[in-house]
Amino acid sequence: MCFLAAVGLLAPRLILVLMWLFNSVFVLQPFEGFGVPNPVIPITGLFFLPTTTLGFCWAFLSFGGVSSFSGMLIIAIGVIIDLGLLGNGRGITKR
Repeated sequence: MCFLAAVGLLAPRLILVLMWLFNSVFVLQPFEGFGVPNPVIPITGLFFLPTTTLGFCWAFLSFGGVSSFSGMLIIAIGVIIDLGLLGNGRGITKR
């Protein structure tokens, strides 16, 4: 599992798709309580915030979701990584 977590930081979309194919409960179960059809949010997360989606799935199944500090920390780290990937580090190159 640690190997998948390490590879998930390098290629989160690949890991999310592989986890969806081989263990669909890991990806679909965290999003069951939402008001939209089940695969819509994971597919949206796959395209826009893949590390956050992967972190949310892991936090939900391992730490009880966002109600624990560990779960919130994992999701926050995922958001920071995704925002860095979306910005492509443009702020550093302008200086």
